[in-house]
Amino acid sequence: EMDDIEDVWKSVPAGVEGTGRAKEGADGEGDEGTVLMKRRPKRNRGQKVEVSEESGSEAEEGEGVVAGVDKEVSSSSTVPGTQTVYVRTQGCSHNVSDGEYMAGLLAAYGYTITDKKSEADVLLYNSCTVKSPSQDSFLGYVREGKELGKKVIVAGCVPQGQPTHGELSDVSIVGVQQIHRVVEVVEETLKGNTVRYLGQRRNPELDLPKIRRNPLVEIVPINSGCLNSCTYCKTKHARGKLQSYSPDAIVERVRQVTREEGVKEVWLTSEDTGTYGRDIGTDLPTLLRRIVDVIPTDSMLRLGMTNPPYILEHLEAMAEVMSRPNVYAFLHVPVQAGSNRVLDDMKREYTVEQFKYIVEYLRKHVEGGISIATDIICGFPTETEEDFDGTLALIEELKIPIVNISQFYPRPGTPAAKMKRVPTQVVKNRSRRMTRLFESYTCYDHLLGEKRRVWITEHCKDGKHWLGHDKTYVQVLIPKKDGGEEEVLLGGVVDVTVTSTEKWCVKATIDKVVFYPDEGVRKLSIPKSFQKKVNERQQDAEEKERRADDSTAATISEKCDEVESIAPLPQPEKQELAAGRSEGGQKTRENRSTSTMLMAGALLALPLIVALYLIKRK
Repeated sequence: EMDDIEDVWKSVPAGVEGTGRAKEGADGEGDEGTVLMKRRPKRNRGQKVEVSEESGSEAEEGEGVVAGVDKEVSSSSTVPGTQTVYVRTQGCSHNVSDGEYMAGLLAAYGYTITDKKSEADVLLYNSCTVKSPSQDSFLGYVREGKELGKKVIVAGCVPQGQPTHGELSDVSIVGVQQIHRVVEVVEETLKGNTVRYLGQRRNPELDLPKIRRNPLVEIVPINSGCLNSCTYCKTKHARGKLQSYSPDAIVERVRQVTREEGVKEVWLTSEDTGTYGRDIGTDLPTLLRRIVDVIPTDSMLRLGMTNPPYILEHLEAMAEVMSRPNVYAFLHVPVQAGSNRVLDDMKREYTVEQFKYIVEYLRKHVEGGISIATDIICGFPTETEEDFDGTLALIEELKIPIVNISQFYPRPGTPAAKMKRVPTQVVKNRSRRMTRLFESYTCYDHLLGEKRRVWITEHCKDGKHWLGHDKTYVQVLIPKKDGGEEEVLLGGVVDVTVTSTEKWCVKATIDKVVFYPDEGVRKLSIPKSFQKKVNERQQDAEEKERRADDSTAATISEKCDEVESIAPLPQPEKQELAAGRSEGGQKTRENRSTSTMLMAGALLALPLIVALYLIKRK
């Protein structure tokens, strides 16, 4: 297994060729493995890597530190803003939003964003640390980029939580709270420098340029970090403690994107939306009510994941908000296990009974019903067969329509990674059993023949349907008509009749178009307040170029002066001067005067000619 290979890898010194054996380590299973390998020699770095942590850091908060220079590279060897950047994001919606912001910032400063690695000068990978497979695939992308000879930059939770990981020793890093500095990181990397911006600071501004994956959907982070200390979670190491955005900043961002940029869905996201405001003296329901007041009637609000302890405090208020016409009646509440003993070992701070109460209360009190999503971890280290049977019984009883099923993965540095693991085959078997149970029931049969209102935001991958959601966030597929109507309804609102139901969605036909979509949805969002910064940066660049051109022209002019002093005008012969009163002497003086004037005029015109040539070349 990957954990065993990592153990072996760490046991073999750099530059050594041979075999290594894995002993019982973080995986707790005690299996042994032998791997033949040759580790690359350690690179001699030009400067020690400094990592700015929340405490004990020598670097000032928010500051990036140059970690090493491979070779001397002139700062003028590249022209910033002319290169192409490939951006790939893994993970949660918060990570997706960070990736959209970074792409938007780079595009605002002139960089071209591409979805083809082969065309890119720089590869920017935005990572997720929740599960081992996600991290492994991310590290694979990093290795591939190096092999392709590309400049590689990494961002997200993996480098923030493990900045000293061997695979990341020679790549630049953008910390999760430093995404606003991605342009600086790209510019330094293109010069040949390795920079690391890992400082803990306040959250990046919301009012930044953004390239959205879906131009109709805006993801707004409302806070970062959380208040929990779950024993299996690595994300807390990267995102840190709770930091909430101000209500005014969030409301203004929502108003801007829905009123000015054609956005039709706003997703509020964070590591735990239920904790919003606890650090700044407010709460989630208060924020939601303010947002609802600024959203247009043809747009919708969707709330992201919240853990049970915090939603319990606001159940009545949340039911009222989710009954509003422009709020999706949808909530993601992870339960993780159906055993109180396992929940206690996970330090989840709630009981199975409390989770059931949340689901039942919202189903009863949200007008028109609500869709609940949850998460299950199969094979947590202390989970017994009896514990897992309790989890199966919970899902079978509640028949939750969206269940994200995961196997337990020990994440480095977490308390759960030190616990004795459930055998791998047992974990896989439990995951299969949970999947079979989930696939055995359907949740949307009662919608057959129902009239529903649907907000259309996507094309289906099959190319034959629109994809939208109803008020309870059920996926609705609507057949497209022939005749080139494909672009007409994207971003619109329609009333439909459900014609069939499936496990993951329903299909429907259109009865009436309620709202036609706005025209001209912008893919690159550049707030007016930020455009000033972009303009100032461009003016600075132009000023530097102008100074360089002036310097070149001055140098040429100086050279001309040198030529003039070395080769003065020809002097007339003595006999010509003696015959000054004669006709020949007069002509000689006239010729000499004309020659002098022509030469002086040529010298005066030379700088102007040079300047015109430089302007034309520019």
